[in-house]
Amino acid sequence: MLLVYNILAGFSLVFILPYFFLRYKLGLFRKAAVGIKQRFGFYNIEKGNYIVLLASSVGELKTVTKFIVKLKREFPQKKILILTMTPYGYHYVRDKNIVDNVLFAPIDIPFCVEKLFLKATPEMLILVESEFWPNLIFSAKRKGAKIILINGRMSDKSFKRYLFVKEFMAEILKKIDFICAREESDKKKFIALGFNEQKIIKTGNMKYDKMEDKEQKIIKTKIDYGFSKDDLIFVAGSTREKEEEIIIKVYKKLIAEFNNLKLVIAPRYPDRCGVIEKLFQREDIVFIRKSQMEDKGGQNTNYQCLLLDTIGDLTNIYSFGTVIFVGGSLFEGAGGHNMLEPAELGKTVIFGKYVKNFQESAEGLIINKAAFQIKDEYELYDVASKLLGNQVLSDEMGKKAREVVISQRGATDKNLKIISEMIINA
Repeated sequence: MLLVYNILAGFSLVFILPYFFLRYKLGLFRKAAVGIKQRFGFYNIEKGNYIVLLASSVGELKTVTKFIVKLKREFPQKKILILTMTPYGYHYVRDKNIVDNVLFAPIDIPFCVEKLFLKATPEMLILVESEFWPNLIFSAKRKGAKIILINGRMSDKSFKRYLFVKEFMAEILKKIDFICAREESDKKKFIALGFNEQKIIKTGNMKYDKMEDKEQKIIKTKIDYGFSKDDLIFVAGSTREKEEEIIIKVYKKLIAEFNNLKLVIAPRYPDRCGVIEKLFQREDIVFIRKSQMEDKGGQNTNYQCLLLDTIGDLTNIYSFGTVIFVGGSLFEGAGGHNMLEPAELGKTVIFGKYVKNFQESAEGLIINKAAFQIKDEYELYDVASKLLGNQVLSDEMGKKAREVVISQRGATDKNLKIISEMIINA
């Protein structure tokens, strides 16, 4: 099955490369081309043994940052190498200085993977959430690495897809030494696909841990972003295509009731800001990009909306938001984004009905009456208007939201304990 996978992957690469090269030359693929040499296995890294951690996106990296810091502290003599897929993830690790080594993950074909492991011998491969890369896993195991999946999750869609290649998935899972699953439902899916139930345990969702004591580190206020102390702030975080248009419609209805309401839109991918700018212009809304904002020295500006095109500001903005909507949830496809971050800050969160990637988190907030789940722009308007007009309700629900997050903490330390024992006993 691995041979079939590699043949198909090889053929796909042959056909895709000319298209990729053309798009790159036309300037349409710049983001994907970042780190292209590394993706093909050409790495400039000191030879040696490494603990290798694969976290494809910046979201996964944020989830495991606390874990990585603790692991490095417990084993300072070990070299830790982070592999990521996106430029945002790469720069996040660099900017935060989490570890000394971060690289773009190689394309999952034998040539590229082997070139990486010729320089960085994996003594342990740590996979995050749902990263099942066959060649990376098989090659690491041949090198003698212990392989563990942390914060392991499996969506219903992925589970159904893997059932069609259950035999192949079972072979991949056999190479994994231990799985720390997020939820009981994830654990059952892994077992159904052939994983040894003696080597899997539910440790909880590390996303509940990632912002522990974060509120004490918030150093920027609404004044720092050009708003006045009396402004109400409607924050739409991690938005996706089609959602911004709805947000803007709702905002225009809300300002008829709350004339001191300002809007912040933070798209999931900042390179979509050009599209959002056109929406603002079409609706005659005065806006500014965060990257173009000068230091106003605490003075308010005349813009109605802030377009967040930078990385690292969203948590600060969540902290002073009056109404928080978390995107990727109004339409099928994205599976929702992390509603725990604003909940941790004591904010009442609003999200849509498509949250399969955060189903348990969403249910936990809803059951405890600590969030609102809406189905369309009309419900979004109704809920936002209710929260803006009732500060007591907003504060009470926000307090419950924070309590839900705090009650679920501890997954990071559980994962760390398991991995530490594996390192010590290796």
